[in-house]
Amino acid sequence: METTNLMNKSTDKMFIIRRRAQMVLVFAFLLATQTGCQLFARFGQRTPMAPVVFQNTPSKEQLLQTLNAQASSVRQLSTNVKVSMDGMPKLRGTLQMERPGRLRLKAGLMGVSELGVDVGSNDQRFWVWVRASIPGERPAIYFANHAQWQNSPIQRSLPLDPAWLIDGIGLVDFKSNEIHEGPFVDADGRLKLITVRQTGSGRQTRVTLIDPRSARIEQQAVYDAGNRLLAYTNSTDYRVNQDTGVSLPHRIEMHVYQDGGQEMKMVVDAGDYSINALYGDPEKMWAMPTPADVPAVNLAEVSVR
Repeated sequence: METTNLMNKSTDKMFIIRRRAQMVLVFAFLLATQTGCQLFARFGQRTPMAPVVFQNTPSKEQLLQTLNAQASSVRQLSTNVKVSMDGMPKLRGTLQMERPGRLRLKAGLMGVSELGVDVGSNDQRFWVWVRASIPGERPAIYFANHAQWQNSPIQRSLPLDPAWLIDGIGLVDFKSNEIHEGPFVDADGRLKLITVRQTGSGRQTRVTLIDPRSARIEQQAVYDAGNRLLAYTNSTDYRVNQDTGVSLPHRIEMHVYQDGGQEMKMVVDAGDYSINALYGDPEKMWAMPTPADVPAVNLAEVSVR
């Protein structure tokens, strides 16, 4: 009987760790992501004074070239953010990014990072540090190496891609080894681009809706191989950065769906962007924190039962 109780406790503990890891990971992607089907709702008015890129419907090659050029023009950026999420208090913080895969977001209650989270990604790994203690539990750092994560059990049960942390800014790389179809013109006159790519968890399809004149990415949706919706996002309030001429969204509404269809929704409001002007020691800026007495949980090693 005692052995059975110990086994049950061990199983319960692993289940709790797995579910907490899933919830933290979804929260991290929501918190740090700023991108986006007849499913798409049309939000608000179109952004004003959008620079005209296309006079007529572009070819696929013209559209891909333009979107990739827009993305490559931003090597670095930083901004202040406000995050609103259902059932949670509003967080404030800062976001820094260096393409292709480096990101650091620190946000907390009233802007105090010690009362919030530290989300980051560098060339080797990504992490989520929930710095504020949950009643009855200790703070923890959840992390995974990019290569290990792609083939991990939890990634297969929660098929989110850490690359979304970067793509979410609206600066998406449309790679030549992916399958691209379109552009098609939807009922609202927007360009629709369908992209199919292979991931560690199988085939994924991304549907991107683009303003036909400015080439701004307005909405995105990601589906798995079974055509199950994983996430979609509406990016609005685009503004042109006066120093670089680059347009970026300042308001983003994102929905992420977990196993079982549970939906998590969040709104991100970004301040003015500083583009290609990061300063500081890169070794510290993109390093995963290692605070004393805070356990680190490798998400790639969390089993799924």
